[in-house]
Amino acid sequence: MVEHLGGFAAIILIGGKARRFAGCAKSELVVGGSTILDRMLAATEGAVARVVVGARPADAEPLPEGVLQVLEDPPGSGPARSVQAGLAEVPDDCDRVAILGGDLPFLTTEALRLLHQHASGPGPDGDDRKRGAIFCDNAGRRQWLCGLWPTDLVRRNAAEVEPGAPARLLFSDIEIETVTWEDASPPPWFDCDTPDDLAQARTWAADLK
Repeated sequence: MVEHLGGFAAIILIGGKARRFAGCAKSELVVGGSTILDRMLAATEGAVARVVVGARPADAEPLPEGVLQVLEDPPGSGPARSVQAGLAEVPDDCDRVAILGGDLPFLTTEALRLLHQHASGPGPDGDDRKRGAIFCDNAGRRQWLCGLWPTDLVRRNAAEVEPGAPARLLFSDIEIETVTWEDASPPPWFDCDTPDDLAQARTWAADLK
């Protein structure tokens, strides 16, 4: 078992239409011999709770023991409402929650540890419980669905979101530390939005073997 990083939970969002993949769920795409979801579950093994939000294909392999699956309400209502549904399964005493898109094949335990280090710095009024950390891409864009956040503040914000609300509304009034990936390995924020992204991910995964 991977060591817990300060008692964090992980919410993995697998909803979405995946139109660019003819409706195939991006989380079930195979990279390096495993589905993206399996790779992400391995990276988050140290979480005290892991919640997958969204529908999975009928023929998908069962989730590992202890991993919960829930649906957003109403179905298809977007990432903010999906996080709201996932938070209902996060223990009240869990200080931090990783909120992750379900198409991140190169998320690693080390990447989560790096986020934890940045999120643990002094926040407003010296309180690190008010600070979150997210990765930014090579162009400096914040990757909202690849971050670690104070659970109580996200829970407060999630209680107010309407169907279709963007994910960034979950992080209002949270001090945000942006994190860049300096390692030579593929970046943990890399998501498989298009067939070209998937081809790139598979090339990188082959090179890592």
